[in-house]
Amino acid sequence: MQNPARLDSDALTQFLQKLKMPSTRPSTTLITLLLVAFIIFVFGGGVYDMMENPPRILPSPQNPVFWFQGMSEQTFNESAYFIVFLLMSVSGGYLIFASSRMRYRPREAKMLLLVGIAMMLIATTFSEVILYRKTS
Repeated sequence: MQNPARLDSDALTQFLQKLKMPSTRPSTTLITLLLVAFIIFVFGGGVYDMMENPPRILPSPQNPVFWFQGMSEQTFNESAYFIVFLLMSVSGGYLIFASSRMRYRPREAKMLLLVGIAMMLIATTFSEVILYRKTS
């Protein structure tokens, strides 16, 4: 007499073979880019923008400020700026990573490293400036 669990396992294996799942898989680069885009969208406030439909404020001479005071609300412009800054910092991190791969081209590696660091510093500085002005 055979083990019932073994029969279930054999039946499941035969069922999955009959399904003929597609043999092609999406590339890992595509999956990584989609995951990073989703994370930037969520961290930048995209979900808040979709749910709350915040106002869009354009800076003008009468109103040069594009953010609300306080941490409980935000404008669409704030989300857009933070998404750009997040994208800039992730791109800078990728450039830093790419510079470590250029073993036999030190000049290009140094340029990529400096550009990546500059991008990350600019994005972090402007994000902090907006956050400081929002809380003060």
